[in-house]
Amino acid sequence: MNLPAQPSPEGAPPGVAASIGIRDQCTFHASIDLMDETLREGAERSGISPTLDEKYVLGRAIAGAGIRSMVVGMFPDVPHSIELLRVLLQGQRRGEIAADARFLVISHVGETFRETLRVLDSLDEPLDSVSIIVIHSVSDQQIRHLFPKILMRAPEVAWDSEAWTAASNEERRARNLDWLDGFLPETKRYRGGGIVLGLLDVFRAHPAQVKPFAELAARHGIRQIRLVDTAGTCMPQQIPSYVGDFVRSFPTNEFYCHFHDDFGMATGNAIAALAVGARGVDVSVGGFANRAGHPALAEVAMALRDLYGVTLPGFRYSDLCALSRHAERTYGLIERATQPITGVITHAVLAGIRTELMNEARTIFDVIDPAVVGATLKRGFGIRSGKDGMLRTMKAYSSLLAEHGIEPTKEAADRYFGEVFAAWSARSRTVSQELKCAMDRYHLALARAEFSEEEVVQLICSKAAS
Repeated sequence: MNLPAQPSPEGAPPGVAASIGIRDQCTFHASIDLMDETLREGAERSGISPTLDEKYVLGRAIAGAGIRSMVVGMFPDVPHSIELLRVLLQGQRRGEIAADARFLVISHVGETFRETLRVLDSLDEPLDSVSIIVIHSVSDQQIRHLFPKILMRAPEVAWDSEAWTAASNEERRARNLDWLDGFLPETKRYRGGGIVLGLLDVFRAHPAQVKPFAELAARHGIRQIRLVDTAGTCMPQQIPSYVGDFVRSFPTNEFYCHFHDDFGMATGNAIAALAVGARGVDVSVGGFANRAGHPALAEVAMALRDLYGVTLPGFRYSDLCALSRHAERTYGLIERATQPITGVITHAVLAGIRTELMNEARTIFDVIDPAVVGATLKRGFGIRSGKDGMLRTMKAYSSLLAEHGIEPTKEAADRYFGEVFAAWSARSRTVSQELKCAMDRYHLALARAEFSEEEVVQLICSKAAS
């Protein structure tokens, strides 16, 4: 997905950042890539198992909206991910998915990577549009606990667990880095769309600890580096030194960022990373991903557009609300009603002074034009409307009321207010009960969707006994 950093295309909104003088402090990459994780982490958040066809249709819709990078799944031991990649490649070959779309699969280093290469070869499909994100441990916690699991899969490695536990952090870091240096030449065996080096848990390691990994990537000719916020701990103050400094220090490399929303900062961190020159960030439709999720595609796309004046050429903003509803139905998950950009009642206003002001200055309260994202502004009567809101509504519909001999005056508003409020209150009591029942059914269904480890073991035992 190509997007000019400066200036914004003609006709695009200038953005709030320009109006308050901070747009020139941003150094957006000349070509931003929003890497969508809906098919991978979005599916991992769901308790149900969508069919391959359902996920393919969702992937095609995401690509149709203008996204050009989609993360498909973990390789090589998830059969569903392998088959999904196959059907996506076949769809691309049929012209149902853009020819310039790329698919990314994730693989650990070492023996797992070798198995991934064998699986990809077995697909018997062109792999020019398939990149591999090769992931490796960076933080002390990841190095101590995850890195050994990867090494122990390699038949040539003689592993001494006691010695590893007794080693210091500095000793473990050195061995981890040396091992990666020896492994990276193997990535050149892949002749497909390319290699991305994914550095796990970067933001819980000191920048000085992370820099040697970027140096290794550059030395081994790996241009794309993915900085992963594994546990959602990244703080906004880290972005300049962890992303901005790396972008400046390694000008031939492209840096991507993968944030989680455990503390509600994923979208802010994503925008901040792009503003200091990151090539791209991971997003997902509705923000669905492990734990609290990823930056939502709609939030990142619209923040770039309406706050920073940066538009995504070829991106269909009007698809955003429909994509959210599509992902909800595919995964059995529901966005909160007031989700930024795509919530079902986000773009709604209750009758009152706000409605009059929005008629005069549309962006006074809501910068986002609902029509741009495929939504409509809902105008209604509610608890904050009051008699003033009643009068404003009557004035807005004065021609219709005139047909019934009603003049929109303060006296008429006062006279009808009680009846309108009583009717709304009565409807509210009925709808409230319906919503509570729907919530109970939804939460019950979510609970039933969980397939526990105990149930897995019981199923295996029952199969063994039969």
